[in-house]
Amino acid sequence: MMLPGTEFLRGIVEDGPAAQKPEEVKRLLFCTGKVYYELAKERKSRSLEAEVAITRLEQLSPFPFDVVEEEAKKYANAELLWCQEEHKNQGYYEYVKPRIRATTRRERPVWYVGREPASAPATGNKNTHLQELKRFLETSFNLQAFRGLDN
Repeated sequence: MMLPGTEFLRGIVEDGPAAQKPEEVKRLLFCTGKVYYELAKERKSRSLEAEVAITRLEQLSPFPFDVVEEEAKKYANAELLWCQEEHKNQGYYEYVKPRIRATTRRERPVWYVGREPASAPATGNKNTHLQELKRFLETSFNLQAFRGLDN
């Protein structure tokens, strides 16, 4: 429920330590929805608040090109990642990747972090799910994960 005086935000941008020194940020994570809270919790536990910025895109259509462009310019030295809990073939990655790339004039790759493609939306096994979540968070915050790769 939205209360009087509130408004929907198309994007929710970083306002923590990363925003204070954007030139020192090594990674900019784009995400949508509740996965933000898992990412923010993990970032804090790793003490990476100054090195990793997180931007939540809460409106994907029409795509918030202006928000993405502003964030990509602000964090000009950062790798760009799209993070999602869904499997690669079931989430928004294939939709947002070309749009994010368009905002950077294809000068920077957009890396994917999430579950591998699958035919089912869930593994059906709690241990497998937790292993996938652990791998998801590890890749999101491993600042060396995409070194030397082409996207």
